[in-house]
Amino acid sequence: MGAGRVTDKRRHSHDALTILVTNLDRGGAETQAVRLALGLHARGWRVRVLSLLPPRDFVDRLTVAGIPVIGLGLAGAASLPGTLFRLLRELRRHHPDVLATFTYHANVAGKVIGRMAGVPRIVTSIRSEFFGGTFRDGLEKMTGPLADLTTTNAQRVGEKLVERGVVDPGKLAVVPNAVTPAVELSPAEREGLRREMGVSGDDLLWLAVGRFEEAKDYPNLIRAFAIATAERSDQRLAIIGYGAQEDALREDVSAAGLDEMVRIVGRRDDAARYIAACDAYVLSSAWEGLPNTVLEAMVAARPVVATSVGGVPELIDDGVSGLLRPPRDSSALAEAMLQAVAMSREDRVTMGNHGREHVRAHHDVEAVLNRWEAVLRGDGGGDHV
Repeated sequence: MGAGRVTDKRRHSHDALTILVTNLDRGGAETQAVRLALGLHARGWRVRVLSLLPPRDFVDRLTVAGIPVIGLGLAGAASLPGTLFRLLRELRRHHPDVLATFTYHANVAGKVIGRMAGVPRIVTSIRSEFFGGTFRDGLEKMTGPLADLTTTNAQRVGEKLVERGVVDPGKLAVVPNAVTPAVELSPAEREGLRREMGVSGDDLLWLAVGRFEEAKDYPNLIRAFAIATAERSDQRLAIIGYGAQEDALREDVSAAGLDEMVRIVGRRDDAARYIAACDAYVLSSAWEGLPNTVLEAMVAARPVVATSVGGVPELIDDGVSGLLRPPRDSSALAEAMLQAVAMSREDRVTMGNHGREHVRAHHDVEAVLNRWEAVLRGDGGGDHV
């Protein structure tokens, strides 16, 4: 979240917050954790960030801001006892007022070790409607009483968690993701990025951003794009991301005969610049929380075609600010992509502007930071499910 300082007499410079993540990397949950760290640090909180796994990203940005980043050395099962001991030592040494945890492993470790260390308040965060099956659901539920509150980022995600019995509804609050302002590009910068993404001329450029993992369901996207391009060839697709399924994704692209129409850009730390260079955004996920990339596309006034998963329907007004289709339905996704391609440029601009208005009204950085402060201090702040 943003670094703008807000002067509010209720905020106290002595508040100490430790944020624990499983892996400090460029994922949606980690991005929100970093924005939280930077925003609260700017408001006078004393913030530290701990990562169970060796941190891979954001370290320079946090340390330049004056926020310590500590890797706890997790490197497999054999290293787990040492990692948990170092976590206990860090918490006892620095005595945070609040421990906030993001993602599954950090949630479980933080609840158990945080209570052993005597942390006064523990707030966990579940950022997706599904996070690994019945065993993980059970462990989250079993350790749930150790947390003072669990947050999630979308009402629909919270409802799913309550339905499965993962979280006590009386201890669950919704705090939405925050989004920073859109990147502005010069015409030359935009054209250069479009060439990098494999498009020139007037072809419509779709962009998808996300890790190459099962939840993002890239096979669905490739099937849908193959259907769509068979009808209209004046479109291209670029994909930004990284992960274990990259080779499989490249094989799917080749098998569909799309090597000339799909560009796998790989990992980029400035995805917002690429969003600013595309014409439309597409999300093909099988499950989600409240995806940052959709928010970033909307604040950039790009029309979004997306599967109706997680909190996405809370973001997109179908037919107004984007187009929603069921998950795992490539034909339906292709139909929506073709609908967007067939729109006039003016209609796509209008759709994108509706999305921008929604995001500005509901995901403002300072408003979300206010809600986080209230939640972390136990003063309310979240919308209860």
